[in-house]
Amino acid sequence: MSIGQYNPDIHHRRSIRLKGHDYAGGSLYFVTICAHQEFIQFAKGNPFGATCVSGKEKERATCVSPVRGIIAEEWARCGEIRDDVFPCEFVVMADHFHGLIRIEKSQSELGHVIGAFKAAVSRRIRRRGDTHVALSPHDAPSPKIKIWHRNYYEIIVRKPEAAKKIAEYIQMNPWKNIIHLSNGMRGIGNPALLNREKIGMLCSRNCPKDILMTAEQRASNARITHCLMSGFHSPPEQAILSALLRSQAKIICCPAWGIDAMKIPADWLPVLEQNRMLILEMQNGNGDLAASRERNTFVMQTADELWVPHVSHGGMLANLIKDLNVENKIIGTK
Repeated sequence: MSIGQYNPDIHHRRSIRLKGHDYAGGSLYFVTICAHQEFIQFAKGNPFGATCVSGKEKERATCVSPVRGIIAEEWARCGEIRDDVFPCEFVVMADHFHGLIRIEKSQSELGHVIGAFKAAVSRRIRRRGDTHVALSPHDAPSPKIKIWHRNYYEIIVRKPEAAKKIAEYIQMNPWKNIIHLSNGMRGIGNPALLNREKIGMLCSRNCPKDILMTAEQRASNARITHCLMSGFHSPPEQAILSALLRSQAKIICCPAWGIDAMKIPADWLPVLEQNRMLILEMQNGNGDLAASRERNTFVMQTADELWVPHVSHGGMLANLIKDLNVENKIIGTK
């Protein structure tokens, strides 16, 4: 796979904390922590809730991964070992974690608390090294496997009504939470998808019918390992999105509108609930050509590869590909 300008390991190394905020000054935080790509790949995309195989050959048995219990116990321990830290509601998703945590004004600082929590979970998972964490009796995680993505995301919860709303969402529909990401971006859904290898999909709006039909068929057959991202703005892109929704692919959607009051389309809801989608809010939410160019630029620069079913010669998409010099990323153009 060709590597583009975006590298999640480097991209997240600079601080994404709020400048000027005293993280030991006493606040309530809504924290999101994602699994590391190494652990996601080892667990076949489901690191915090995998199925395992019983001892008898060809006899499969579903079991609850102890990883969830380890995370729950260490989350509670954040408060047991510190007098000024109070962990609240949390949920363990398939490949990321949401939690509310209150830190009183004292010695503890959010970064240190989260760092210690992640380290404790990692030590216990690596220490087990048995088939209860592994996917089969023949597999075991490396003793040096990375469990968590390097950084974490947090929202500073300033109002009681906001805290109540977040707690309710964690308990009922955690995929509905608006998550604050780096660069001031926000999203709804699974933030861990940003850490995966991504295929950007762009298509000119005058795509011929036969090429579009082939692209829709290709999208409908997309595998669970694929993560497609796009603005899905032009009619051909929307048709390809419909096919992707019916597939098993992961989807990052960068729509031409904000997410505060958006009505999530009905056919997106099951995909969000399945942990397969991230709706990523663009800084420019206008529907004009300038905003479209910004969205396409973001997709091209963020994706590791580009799938371009059709490009109109001399059109905006063709010019943008040339201007950004991303021809080497393209894996499929007709």
